[in-house]
Amino acid sequence: MDGERGRAGGRGAGGSGGGGAVSAATASAGIVELLPPDRVLTGEAASEWAGGRDVGTVLFPADTNEVQALVRLANETGTPLLPAGNGSWLGAGGWTRDGGAVVSTSRLDSVVHYEPADLTLTAGAGLGWRKLGAVVEPNGQWLPVDTPGVGAGTLGGVAACGVPGPLSGRYGAIRDNVLGLEVVTGDGRLLRIGGRVVKNVAGYDLVRLFTGSRGSLGVITRVSVRLFPRPGADVTVVFGGGVGEALEVARVVRVTSLPVAAAEMVVRGTGDETGRDAELAVRVLGGRAEVDDVRARLVAEVGTGPEGTMRGGEGEAFHRERTAWEGRSPIVVRMTALPDRLAATMGWAGGGAGRTRGEIAADVLGGVVRVKGLSVDDGIAGIAATLTRARSELEAMGGTLTLSRAPREVAEVAGWTGGGGGGGALARKLKSLFDPRSVLLSKCP
Repeated sequence: MDGERGRAGGRGAGGSGGGGAVSAATASAGIVELLPPDRVLTGEAASEWAGGRDVGTVLFPADTNEVQALVRLANETGTPLLPAGNGSWLGAGGWTRDGGAVVSTSRLDSVVHYEPADLTLTAGAGLGWRKLGAVVEPNGQWLPVDTPGVGAGTLGGVAACGVPGPLSGRYGAIRDNVLGLEVVTGDGRLLRIGGRVVKNVAGYDLVRLFTGSRGSLGVITRVSVRLFPRPGADVTVVFGGGVGEALEVARVVRVTSLPVAAAEMVVRGTGDETGRDAELAVRVLGGRAEVDDVRARLVAEVGTGPEGTMRGGEGEAFHRERTAWEGRSPIVVRMTALPDRLAATMGWAGGGAGRTRGEIAADVLGGVVRVKGLSVDDGIAGIAATLTRARSELEAMGGTLTLSRAPREVAEVAGWTGGGGGGGALARKLKSLFDPRSVLLSKCP
């Protein structure tokens, strides 16, 4: 997602723009000249904004018209562009600047329309997640998204990446809750699709297409979303033990008829079942009496006492920290399979964690397992071989393996994404319709 760090960078562009002289030498033919110098970063200033990555040039348009002008000129000059919010996912998916520029929507952060009675909100793509919360929480509402990195993100960044989190089983993924979008396509057209009311279905398929397209088809400049009432009670029940024990508790949680909102398991190290190295956090939302009843019945079904129970702010803080779990790890791997095959997926994840001295996090209800590798000292070839075998096995049972972040040497061998199916031809067709000159370079997995 796109971090608040970049939000400050967007507004601080004028103060730090002196970090590199603005000139057409750092981007193709005049792109930087479309914006005033205080909304362009180059050289060291651009790298600092991007967390140390060599991005060359960062552009901060102030409105949709400027975004459209940048994209149109990029088409004329052949300048590659990378859409971003506040820059925290620039290292994902193997993107390299190749002489191009980052287009940050961080200044498009105003709330355009908010109707609490209708549970809908429309805002600029650069609206920070914390600012969104400050707007809707006084009315007892929220947008329940717990995708990785969301706490430091922007509304447009979350919509563009489209990655689900553990709460999506209860509330739907972000794709299910985006009602409408304003998008500047890769060929410079301005599209307004969908609407800002729940019953509006016009353009619904295009809304779902652009949500999760990772900026590869267009730059999202405005988003309309569905909100939800904030539950009166938020309780997280934590079970501990070895991986085998945690997987058995996870099985009970997965098949229970109780209204569990989310369940996430974390395993440190290789996941050896002999130690107490696993933690399963089960989240229950609702009215206070309902939540207490569900908690008691869940513990009875599991048959063992939890290590602890977190309520209210304590639990909310815990889950905010969980969304930041990936941090700046050099390798992040995302594996998916059917939830009832979680044990097998966890086994392959354990191999990856062992190779990278990493940790594992699993969305028990969604069947999504992530590996956060902390080291590549075990050797690029060995890591790549382990991931390649894991992908082959996962695809054989209908799953996937995607590298969210990895050293280029690993990705060149293992590949950022898998191969199978006819999705490649469809993706190329869609690209030709919305970005025929391949100006937009996003490859965020």
